[in-house]
Amino acid sequence: MKIRHILATAIVGMLCSVSLASAQEKLPVVAEGELRILNNPIYPPMEFVNDQTGEPDGFDIDLAKAIAEKLNLKPVFVKTSFSDLQSGIQTGRGDLILSGVTNTPARRDAMEMVDYIVSGPVFFTMQKNADEIPGQADLCGKTVAGSRTSVALIKDVNDWNETNCVAVGKPALVYEGVADSNAARLGMKQGRYNAVAQGSETLSWLLKLEPDTYKVLGEPISKSSLFAIGIKKDNLQMRTAIVEVINQLIDDGTYSALLEKWNLQKNAIDKETVNRTF
Repeated sequence: MKIRHILATAIVGMLCSVSLASAQEKLPVVAEGELRILNNPIYPPMEFVNDQTGEPDGFDIDLAKAIAEKLNLKPVFVKTSFSDLQSGIQTGRGDLILSGVTNTPARRDAMEMVDYIVSGPVFFTMQKNADEIPGQADLCGKTVAGSRTSVALIKDVNDWNETNCVAVGKPALVYEGVADSNAARLGMKQGRYNAVAQGSETLSWLLKLEPDTYKVLGEPISKSSLFAIGIKKDNLQMRTAIVEVINQLIDDGTYSALLEKWNLQKNAIDKETVNRTF
């Protein structure tokens, strides 16, 4: 029985290798032997520049390296502004986007979106304001800042506001869109905003970086967002290969190990999905 189990395991491994090898043979990439990843490294712990090494680091970086290794390709990170990520795929600057990009209808129309992590906004305020704003319900009538470019986050905050403030006769929450989460937190520290809405995936990193600074206001208000790997619409071979690889990384434990490394276990998906809608 033990010999049969060993043989079965070996056969499964061989089949997986053959499947990936076949995908790689037909895989159209920008540069031979490379997997070029468009990335905007300003969103820890997903992606950032490591102060000690000067190299890109974070969950997305580690995941991209694991994907490239499975495909027997060298990972090459192409630093790109967030606003230029999508055009970079269309113009051939990279093979895929892996940079904390939310799966939205507009992006699904323009790219193949291969989902890999769950996201959703969480509210937090300054620890010194905890008596004035002890919970989420106390945000009604207050000003909350967040990224002006995050369509999913803005929608989730607006939906929460309608249900928890407007519908029950409380003053509406005022959402102030700013350049990014760094600008939102700075404005809150300066007293211009009462609270900040930010993706739950960033929370553990933020609390570690600035202990005893912020008070988290309850649980994430939504888990309806997905981060996805962006792939050019007509590159279906790449999409197929990435889906296969992500599912293998889930099955072999690599995915869960990376989540644990970056304290993102609550953001895990169970199985890879493509162009998923809620």
